[in-house]
Amino acid sequence: MNNLSMDNLNEPKYKKLIDYIIEYIKNGDLKPNDKIFSELELMDRFNISRHTVRKAFDRLVNEGWLYKVQGKGTFVSYPSANLKRDGKLIAVVTTYLGDYIFPEIIEGIENVLTQKGYSIILGNTDNKIEKERVVLKNLLSNNLCGLITEPTKSVFSNPNNDIYQQFINRGIPIMFINGHYNDFKSSYIIEDDIHAGYIATKHLVLEGHERIGGIFKSDDMQGHRRYQGFVKCLREYNIEIPEKGVIWYSTEDRDDFFNDKDYINILLRRLNNCSAVVCYNDQIAVRILDILKNNGLRVPDDYSIVSFDNSNIAQTAEVKLTTVAHPKAVMGERAANALLEIIDDKSLLIQEKMEPKLVIRESTKKV
Repeated sequence: MNNLSMDNLNEPKYKKLIDYIIEYIKNGDLKPNDKIFSELELMDRFNISRHTVRKAFDRLVNEGWLYKVQGKGTFVSYPSANLKRDGKLIAVVTTYLGDYIFPEIIEGIENVLTQKGYSIILGNTDNKIEKERVVLKNLLSNNLCGLITEPTKSVFSNPNNDIYQQFINRGIPIMFINGHYNDFKSSYIIEDDIHAGYIATKHLVLEGHERIGGIFKSDDMQGHRRYQGFVKCLREYNIEIPEKGVIWYSTEDRDDFFNDKDYINILLRRLNNCSAVVCYNDQIAVRILDILKNNGLRVPDDYSIVSFDNSNIAQTAEVKLTTVAHPKAVMGERAANALLEIIDDKSLLIQEKMEPKLVIRESTKKV
């Protein structure tokens, strides 16, 4: 590491350092995943400033020669990371593909990308960790420009972070939608689920309800954040949190929980003292409508219900649902545009929340 000359005054020092490191990599003296020289080492060796070193590192990261791992340092990327990606292929991975709000999200993504000359490859995880791993590993064999993905069981520490890191190492930027992993630094476009939970609950409070139950999903970020908004609203209006009336379920519980007779009896007992229920999404709300109807209870006369997402089933249900609208296609469009921004400048970190809106229909009433 002694062939770098800073004598040429016509070329910026950071540019000379960039050329030097690239040459070092091309010669094989630094290999993929090797840790690059420290800032201090380069500063002392070549009598340059920390600003010069960081500017060179940032440019090399942006061009795909290096990648950074928070708290560990800067490393050499795979050779493919600094090649121009002419295939213009972007992967889109969601928990589900063919129903509910997902076709509209994907349509929004596809509309933007196709206009820019990109193709997409689709995958889904069924919200299962091992399937997420298989899907991601298979995608690594493609010449991808980027990845738009919905996390799996996002409330937990993700055991597939090592696979996501391989995307980063190869210069493939990642954009999360609907949620993100707290232990993996990333760009994301999400709905403001805390505010969504707040406005759903506030609507019931303003309708005069003081005994408000809730059904939330335990294994994803949206469920926990909607619950946070639920609690925030009840605290603001000095309404007691009905712990017995707050029910949690997981992906694996869902079918049993809302179909099994014993589970249904437990659910009804726990909601017995409530006059209103905040449901995790429209799908759960429709199941609750059926359960209540089958047990001689009416919505909104006996229970008011508010849900989330404003999917097609919210409008076609027997009782049309009051629901907090998910941005769907708009989120897909913004995620696609944001990913394209990062493809052009890999130093960008884009983290945005989209504002939810309440849609009032027939499933709530004043008491």
